Amino acid sequence: MAIALNNTIQTVRYRLTGGPVGQFLKWWTEELRNAMPSRLRARLQYARRKLLMQAIGGEIVFSVENDKAIQSLDSISNDQDPQLQKQRVRELLQRHELTEVNRDLLLSESVVLHTNVSMPLAAEANLRQALAYEMDRHTPFRADEVFYSWRNLNRDREAGQLRFELYVTPREPVEKQIEQLKRLGMSPSGVDVAGPEGPLGINLLPEAMRYHVINKQVRVNWVIAAITVFLLVFVMAQSLWLREHQVKVIGEAIEDVRAEALAVQQIRKQIDDASEAAGFLQSRKIENGYKVEMLAELSRILPEDTYLDRLSMHEGTIQMQGKSGNAQSLIELINDSSFFENASFRGPTRLDNRSGKEIFDLNADNAKKDSE
Repeated sequence: MAIALNNTIQTVRYRLTGGPVGQFLKWWTEELRNAMPSRLRARLQYARRKLLMQAIGGEIVFSVENDKAIQSLDSISNDQDPQLQKQRVRELLQRHELTEVNRDLLLSESVVLHTNVSMPLAAEANLRQALAYEMDRHTPFRADEVFYSWRNLNRDREAGQLRFELYVTPREPVEKQIEQLKRLGMSPSGVDVAGPEGPLGINLLPEAMRYHVINKQVRVNWVIAAITVFLLVFVMAQSLWLREHQVKVIGEAIEDVRAEALAVQQIRKQIDDASEAAGFLQSRKIENGYKVEMLAELSRILPEDTYLDRLSMHEGTIQMQGKSGNAQSLIELINDSSFFENASFRGPTRLDNRSGKEIFDLNADNAKKDSE
């Protein structure tokens, strides 16, 4: 189960680094690195150095890879006392500040088999295990006899083929070199191949055999970065919460003011309605007062033998229809009143046979209304 999981993780890692996403991230990271100030870029590259160890003859040669440049450091003879070797290695690492960097065992190209391999595209999901099954078909070795890895993985989806470069080295001599490094306290974190332009950048060592270097400074940096991200998220969340709280408070204040404004508007409307009603009542009172006065005046000036069938009072005019013993005298009586003027008949008078009185229909202007 664990082996299958490691194989899957490594396959996904190779897919990400070798696929379009990995190529884009690699390009993007390189562009960001180039955009950094030179001093910061140098410090970042200094932290990414890698210690290279190579067994040549009876010596172990130490060098450091820094920004694809190889710098030789020192060599230690295998004939020296083990304690003296450990002391020299410890001093070497401390002197060059390489105690907490990754360290790779570097193999010569002459001991590594390199071949191009094509496999079905479906094998990519578990490529390491698929290679283990078919190792003896592509190489003269069985899978348990070698350390192996691959690079430059390409997918031909039309042909359904997966093409890559396979690197294989016999397991036994490499294990001897690893044991020799372990005695020096220098267990490797990877096994790479020395190419013409430097290490190829592969790792032939299985995941279970890799020594994981603990970089305390990197851990501290990660902790600081995590705390920084947490604080940024906290500040952003707090800002959003404060903004939401302020918006809520402002909204409540607006609602309160709106309620007060609606109450004031309602009171103002009530006042306007009351004023309008009072004005209406006042106007009606004034108008009806005129009518009462006019009615009283007509009752005073009209003779006893005169009565009205219809009386219409309009603004500025009055119309009367009725019967009288002497209709012609009504014009003079009405015009003599201070309430009326310009009295005139609207038509000829005629005799009512039943009552023997004259039927009249006349208009008059309201003299007091005009004067007001």
